[in-house]
Amino acid sequence: MTPLPEDADPRDPRWSIAYLELAHGMVLAGAKAKLIERHTHLPHRRIHELYKALRGVVPPAGPLMQGRADYFALRTNHTSAAWALQCGIFLECYERMQLITKTPLHRGWRLLAAFKAYLSITQKLTEATATKRLDINQAYALLAHTAFLTQTPGAAVKLRRCPACLLKFPTTLSKPLDSQVCPACTMNANLQRLSGQGMKPNRDF
Repeated sequence: MTPLPEDADPRDPRWSIAYLELAHGMVLAGAKAKLIERHTHLPHRRIHELYKALRGVVPPAGPLMQGRADYFALRTNHTSAAWALQCGIFLECYERMQLITKTPLHRGWRLLAAFKAYLSITQKLTEATATKRLDINQAYALLAHTAFLTQTPGAAVKLRRCPACLLKFPTTLSKPLDSQVCPACTMNANLQRLSGQGMKPNRDF
């Protein structure tokens, strides 16, 4: 997949193939039509045609922004420490993707490249456990809540590095920072507690 610089004009013939590659990749990843249209400037009709040709279905429906900021950072009845860890892994992939070049990269290209890297990193974990992974539309929503890691003061979600294990994890402005603990350390402590009690660890986090 040809890296797209931030200032690549979709009307420029030099970038037409790269934009088409990006559109194909986003279709195969299951991105919503609005998301593909936003980052490739392809018309809605063309995106529907690509979905039919490449996946045999129409694009998934629904708004782009699904899930409040807390959904990606806090442990609730519907999420887990492993889910927060998954979110942290994806954000780390997105952050590191910019390091491949000194030229600022196109946001849609970075999203897809980071999502592919995230899937590759978490593949074995998913095969061995029932851990839920983000889809590309959730990944986009998570990035939007972080203001695309631009250090915007009002961003609802921010990455924090754990002082113990040094992994980064998402935190939210809606709760005190001290009450938001590292999901990796939380999972490790739970495994150690269960092992000490002679119980079989629950792998379905």
